[in-house]
Amino acid sequence: MSSHARRKAGADAARLAGLGPLLALVGRPNVGKSSLFNRLTRTRDALVDDTPGLTRDRKYGNGLWGNRPFRVVDTGGFEFDAREPLSVRMHEQAMFAVEEADVLLFIMDARTGPMPDDWELVRLLRRSGKMVVCVVNKAESNAGLNGIVEFHALGLQPVIAISATHGIGVDELLRVCLARFKEPVVEEDAPLLEENEVVRVAIVGCPNAGKSTLVNRLLGEERLVTSDEAGTTRDAVDAPLTDAEGHRFILVDTAGIRRKARISLRIEKYAAIAALQAMERAGTGVLVLDAVRGISEQDQRVAGHAMEAGCGLVLAVNKWDTMARGKAAEQAFMRELTLSFPRFAHAPVVFLSGKTGWHVDQLLPAARKVWEAGRQRISTGVLNRWLAEVVDANPHPRQSGRPVKIRFASQIRTNPPTLLFFANRPDAVEESYRRYLENRLRDHFGFQGVPIRIHFRSSGGENPYVDK
Repeated sequence: MSSHARRKAGADAARLAGLGPLLALVGRPNVGKSSLFNRLTRTRDALVDDTPGLTRDRKYGNGLWGNRPFRVVDTGGFEFDAREPLSVRMHEQAMFAVEEADVLLFIMDARTGPMPDDWELVRLLRRSGKMVVCVVNKAESNAGLNGIVEFHALGLQPVIAISATHGIGVDELLRVCLARFKEPVVEEDAPLLEENEVVRVAIVGCPNAGKSTLVNRLLGEERLVTSDEAGTTRDAVDAPLTDAEGHRFILVDTAGIRRKARISLRIEKYAAIAALQAMERAGTGVLVLDAVRGISEQDQRVAGHAMEAGCGLVLAVNKWDTMARGKAAEQAFMRELTLSFPRFAHAPVVFLSGKTGWHVDQLLPAARKVWEAGRQRISTGVLNRWLAEVVDANPHPRQSGRPVKIRFASQIRTNPPTLLFFANRPDAVEESYRRYLENRLRDHFGFQGVPIRIHFRSSGGENPYVDK
């Protein structure tokens, strides 16, 4: 699909978001559910690998077949092992998806034939009373096609052979799934759900800092699998949320980012990349810190990644319910934060507990404030009047006996705020003076929590904006 077609599909999906039936993808681990999710949503949002159990949380997306919208939810693989707490939680997440879905797509592997867990899952899905479609995936080869007849023994109809990887049979699958539902009435000029109206917040941090617990608390439901085991979250999971004031958010729970030397599994490398990409897409992040463990070097590296990605940050000090309460304890931790995150010393800080909910209500307003700061655009006239004042108050020191004159400036983009300063000798501008300008910008225009990018360019003329 061309980039234009992807953008068109994304715009259509945005306009039709929330419309159409919900299709739940269920089945054993490693049968291709995430590959089908990506095919149906025309994205690469779900991590795909041969490793069983890669998907653990419910992951939602929007799709469009012709002019028919639908929604999709990917689930972790069903495993019937009551001895494993993580397996039990994944099972619960899949059952939530079964309960809310309109159609259940029971995904199986054509190459293996029906397995014992498939028979158990058939009995479970039948009790739901929902429409169940038997989807035999990985049927692109002759061996896979020849084995389709075995799946009729499960007693489910229809049985549809597909290849999620190659797109074979997917149109027929959607035709069957959507045939029983009335086509929603959507006006052609219905407004798009603009991305800039929704605050995307990436929840990032080290493993086991409590990110998924915090997201569940914000959502008010056990949407994400949580465990004391580090690395429980592997994929980046989007969770829509509307607060009491009607502000819309998309919370992106990410895998914990480890040091490169400690990332041994291929899956963890993919998950770390997905977390970094989530920061680039979001523009606003919440760095979850473990108050018990304290601030680690890896926490500082994650903040550095956010700075490079141009992502604003809120520092969320989690598990504060286990620490000594009082202003003195907070002030001591604040001093540590200032020393550990000098480039984000201006970022909002929220002391909270994802487990108990203490002060969690302060987090989203802080994230929205950072998001608004990143979108702020300063008029050229206002910016240059400010520049004249700060340069008069503290002129750039002479270099090699020659003056360095910063003549005028303009903001060239937002998210992150990027400003272009014109000077007679741009290469001679000292780093300390760049920081001076950045700090004065923050103080005057309120860019708290947002990286500011400053560039210098040569100019021999006077300020053309002086009268504006």
